[in-house]
Amino acid sequence: MTTTAKPSPLLGRFLVLCAVIFMSLPSSLRSEEALKEQSDLDATEPGPLEAAKQDKPWLITPTLSADPKLGANVGALIAYLKRLDAESTPSMAGLSISYSDTDSSTAAAFSQLYWSADTRRLSLLAATAEINNEYDDFLGTGQAVKTQDNVHSYGFRYLHQLREGGWFGGIQGISTNYAVGADGLLEGLMTQVGLAGFDATGVGLVFQHDTMNHQRDPSAGHLFTLHNFAYRESLGGESSFDVGYADLRWYHSIKPLSSGRSQRPPVLALQLKGRFTDDAPLSGYSSVSLPGYTMGNYLSRHYSHVLLEGRFPLTGKLGLIAFGGVGCQFGEDITGKSLSCSDVTYPSLGVGVSYMLKEEASVLIRLEIAKGKSDNEALYLRFGHPF
Repeated sequence: MTTTAKPSPLLGRFLVLCAVIFMSLPSSLRSEEALKEQSDLDATEPGPLEAAKQDKPWLITPTLSADPKLGANVGALIAYLKRLDAESTPSMAGLSISYSDTDSSTAAAFSQLYWSADTRRLSLLAATAEINNEYDDFLGTGQAVKTQDNVHSYGFRYLHQLREGGWFGGIQGISTNYAVGADGLLEGLMTQVGLAGFDATGVGLVFQHDTMNHQRDPSAGHLFTLHNFAYRESLGGESSFDVGYADLRWYHSIKPLSSGRSQRPPVLALQLKGRFTDDAPLSGYSSVSLPGYTMGNYLSRHYSHVLLEGRFPLTGKLGLIAFGGVGCQFGEDITGKSLSCSDVTYPSLGVGVSYMLKEEASVLIRLEIAKGKSDNEALYLRFGHPF
């Protein structure tokens, strides 16, 4: 007797969304070409492309995520882009909202500010959410679990260039009533998580070496960051513990494979990341954070992963993405069982497409599907590169 594997419903959704993007591509390309031709005809005045860039600082994009554990989550992001000085990366301030079919809702206000020729950098975040999660296999126990939480989180990170060559130092802080994954909020926007949290307030130091050629879409250089959060009862939290991060991101352009149509070379991006805790309660443990896995579903005292991604431009705006990686847990899990990287690993593979929304600021969206081990899989339509 033979059985036939059922295709993943997420794969069907991914293919449909890809078809929509490709169907809308020709008209957008024709519009861009027409604007360029008109600009060439009038060399004495600013061309329509330049005028459009100056007159349209607003950005609006949909967001989407779907996986078997948390269901479908749809939302939108609206942001305002402005260059604070001629030599700095365009700054951004915005609002993100989302709603899921588990009746969960999130809202986050954020900003990424760059000034003084990128030597000063400030990230701010205020997020709130009502989260109702349904897990079919919570923490790998095989048990179905439902969680309900009201979340409030506030965070900041300030970086100041210490010396030329991309050497930065700074401070950061977080205050939240939901500890699992909260200290990762400054790396992106609100992420749904799944354990009951508690009040936690932490501050920390940041040391960074940044040689990237662009902050949002790098094609060369590296970003190495060491940072920590010291959560303390004296700051208003319910527990005192420490969390440390090491994060290396490396980028390399494959210029021989560049195409004249895209005018951008393919890029290999590599991330090596680790999260380490000391005296942390269960809600402060480290979660598997690779694509395809639900944040908070697999927890251990320490966690690390390696993730390799290829970014392949097809045109000036459209590109293909392929990625693969593996994560591992070590230390102890929430039951106190000792773990090692050789025993507990989490593979991740995925493909997707990217579309450049604002080329002058390298702001893009990505549609991707990711597959982990067992039934872990997810579909994302998200803003910007994950690293």
